[in-house]
Amino acid sequence: YEKPFSPKYLQNWSLAKPTKERISSHEGYTQIIADDRGHLLPSVPRSKASPWGSFMGTWQMPLKIPPARAILTSRTAAGAASLTKWIQKNPDLLKASNGLRPEILGKPHDPDSQKKLRKSITKTVQQAPSPTIIPNSPASNLNSPDQLQSSHPSA
Repeated sequence: YEKPFSPKYLQNWSLAKPTKERISSHEGYTQIIADDRGHLLPSVPRSKASPWGSFMGTWQMPLKIPPARAILTSRTAAGAASLTKWIQKNPDLLKASNGLRPEILGKPHDPDSQKKLRKSITKTVQQAPSPTIIPNSPASNLNSPDQLQSSHPSA
């Protein structure tokens, strides 16, 4: 019965994981919240609204559930506002024990600011002054015959 699972039959020629002689003990303790019959102990806090807590069943959930991780980076400001409004639209879903714990990342994309930024970049490129030669630059050293050595240490 065990032959098909033997290392030789499976062609597992690697070494086995090292095992401990004794199992290490866990830290902490287990807190008992119910008696032998399954009833909650009197010291356990209970919800006054529902004996099942804040669990939300399938019939109580909305038809479309928003994403758990919303990234606003490539969205417009209107799209980002619409998405965050959709996530916060159903507060019962956010408060339920099995509900949504949304994570909203990034900043919305503003196309107007990108256009202004591009225009300012093109203006600075068009208004660039004539090239200036720095006295210690390699281009100026090429003109003088007495300094043919490169300023780079590997040369």
